[in-house]
Amino acid sequence: MYGIELREYGAGLLVELWGEFDVFCMEELRGTLDDASSCRGPVLVDLSGITFLDLRSAREFAVSSILRPNRPTFVHPSPQVTSTMSALGIEGWSGARPGVGSGGPQVFSGVS
Repeated sequence: MYGIELREYGAGLLVELWGEFDVFCMEELRGTLDDASSCRGPVLVDLSGITFLDLRSAREFAVSSILRPNRPTFVHPSPQVTSTMSALGIEGWSGARPGVGSGGPQVFSGVS
């Protein structure tokens, strides 16, 4: 069971994800990230509600951060997201993005 919600957030879009993400929701996840990335404003992807993330879905996040023209910013990763990214060897996804104060949210800005 999973959920994907796309809505306006300031001048950009917010994509909220919750539940379990695996191969069965890959098409919808990819389509939503494609749609969101086509907007002109910033795109935030809230990962705080994810309770399970398989390696294919995690890879889709990594690809999104590299290949999409308007790269989404991944925020508030759940412990499950952090663990999966570590299992993929993408430790560069942890920590705060430069410019975010120490009291700010944890942000994944993608692989650099």
